[in-house]
Amino acid sequence: MKCFQAEVMNESVYMRIKHSRERAGRKRQNTGMIKGVIFDMDGTMFDTERLSSYCWKRTGENLGINVTDELMNDCRGKNPAVIRRLYMEAFGETFNYDAARAAKHVIFNEIIAGDGVPVKKGLEELLGYLEKQEIKKAVATSTEKKRASKLLQDAGVYEKMDAFVYGDEIKESKPDPEIFRVAAEKIGCKPEECLVLEDSEAGLRAGIALGGAIIYIPDIAIVSEQVTAKVTETLADLGKVIGWLEAHRCNAK
Repeated sequence: MKCFQAEVMNESVYMRIKHSRERAGRKRQNTGMIKGVIFDMDGTMFDTERLSSYCWKRTGENLGINVTDELMNDCRGKNPAVIRRLYMEAFGETFNYDAARAAKHVIFNEIIAGDGVPVKKGLEELLGYLEKQEIKKAVATSTEKKRASKLLQDAGVYEKMDAFVYGDEIKESKPDPEIFRVAAEKIGCKPEECLVLEDSEAGLRAGIALGGAIIYIPDIAIVSEQVTAKVTETLADLGKVIGWLEAHRCNAK
């Protein structure tokens, strides 16, 4: 469906984020040579945050509950256990979260089956570049393994990655950096040798805490200026990461 295709970020929004970071006066991290790139999945690799929001809205309408934008934004970047808790807090102990989530997944899966996985702009180009440069690639997603691995396979990118860490495989949820730390270990890199690509506030905070480079690729998640001021760079889409890596590689020599 066209409404779920990746959109080019509004230039005024992009410049506002850039200027906010400049006003904060933060110097960019000296990260050294980048040896590994760690991708968030939903909202970064795929335009599935937008799709998930649509499906939760429809599910809420069917169940007679109001799934608010605020609730969905609070859930972005969080693992399944935290999302469950947030929904139970919002709708009470009698809320059948498992049934609602299953109904949401039915709608989600039907759309994916008909339209395919909505891949974000520049993903294929970036993966091709990283392969040529022999830079390791990992996925670190809060989504559970069963659903995330299927999305990656359906999108045709699973075989292009070197390692995976899923939300149901780790104890701590983003903004704790555990998921990124494990991903770095899996691709044989130190945290400071990694570049993390993220779209959500929880994910960005986790990436910042990891200690390497962190690039913010804005999607629909609301991110505070306090967080965007601390990222290494803000770029409009994944394709622009190639230019950043090229410039960074030259500066690191």
